[in-house]
Amino acid sequence: MKAARLPARLHPPPPARPHRHRRAPPPRPGENVTLKVWGDLGNQAVLEEPFKKINAAFEQKYPNIKLTYDFAQNDQSLNVALQANELPDLFWVQGDKTSKMGEMVKNGFLLDLTSYNMDLSRNADPEKAYCTVDGKLYCSLPSFFDTNVVYYNKDLFDKNGLSVPANWDEFVQGLDKLKAAGVTPIALAGKSEWDRAWPIFAFAPAFANAALQKAQAGQGKLTDPTVAETLQAFRDFADKGYFGKDFLAQDMAGAQFAFTNGKAAAIIDGTWNNATYVASGINLGRFPVPNKDGKRVVQSSYSNFMTYAVSSKSAHPDEAVKYLAFLSSQEAQQIMEDATGLVPTIKDITPKDEGVKELAVFDEAGLNIYSVLTALSTPESNPADIMMKDVIPKLMTGAITGEEGAAILDKAAKYPGQ
Repeated sequence: MKAARLPARLHPPPPARPHRHRRAPPPRPGENVTLKVWGDLGNQAVLEEPFKKINAAFEQKYPNIKLTYDFAQNDQSLNVALQANELPDLFWVQGDKTSKMGEMVKNGFLLDLTSYNMDLSRNADPEKAYCTVDGKLYCSLPSFFDTNVVYYNKDLFDKNGLSVPANWDEFVQGLDKLKAAGVTPIALAGKSEWDRAWPIFAFAPAFANAALQKAQAGQGKLTDPTVAETLQAFRDFADKGYFGKDFLAQDMAGAQFAFTNGKAAAIIDGTWNNATYVASGINLGRFPVPNKDGKRVVQSSYSNFMTYAVSSKSAHPDEAVKYLAFLSSQEAQQIMEDATGLVPTIKDITPKDEGVKELAVFDEAGLNIYSVLTALSTPESNPADIMMKDVIPKLMTGAITGEEGAAILDKAAKYPGQ
């Protein structure tokens, strides 16, 4: 199963042709309306159950609105729909995590929700900012927190005399001990462009959060030694065999199976996949990657599982906005929480279980390295893509050092004020 993730930045679609079509007349009160909605194909296994319940509850509340909800959206299908100017009524977006939503707004594909006066009273300013482009609202608001943690097999840790590491050195010493015992320390999907990056996403805030903050603000550069240290730690894990022998040919399903069947002691993955590991039945534990001083600084970003936008061409915008309002409600969010065990950001959402509380045990929410690199990109040069497609593969195979990787990213970046 694919993890929920930031898609690679794609070339922006060509500007939409001026809309000369005539919007269908609004339905009469009580008239039946059908909305076409695209769900997240890559996460269908996680989202199918909660969205069946969410959509049934919505249709019960609005009996004249029917939903045709299909798990049809991935990067490819979305871009085809944008190129053809044939979007469904509603589809999921990733807010300000990438430049994609802003590009769609710029090209006239999304409905401005500002005038609908949706209830935002439960949400904090960062959640509102996630959905905002140039001061206008374009999607349902996020209510869950995504980060990367180390999922570990408590039985294997206990068998090898290990506990949750208090700092980075203890973490590495534990991995050495597991390897010496013939256990793969960390399962990694080296074949999957996104899933092989999760260790770097977890290491970056632990090692280099201050440097990333400075680079994003134009007060520093990606050549900061802590950025190189982040990338070098990833290469070192590969060089030392912490990812096992055949990780380069392993996909995410294989990595997850290696962990859940006891061949690997841990896996670094997103909080969005918590339910998958719980369902496996292993004696599961979780901890964030600690830095050298023992501080637990984690990558932070909002979950896009429930952040949907309305096509500007929708024939039924008022009804579509009702669906967004429902997705932003406590009722729908609690359904999602009960099914997936995500980390809530709103206090009136009750955590599914104690394991969800464990996911939220950290000292500081740090930056997402991909989002920082995206902010430093231009249409001509995108360091986020370069990290994913060039730097990480070269680190895994020992072709470059962490310092060389940082220099590659620095060369591709455009800092504020340049």
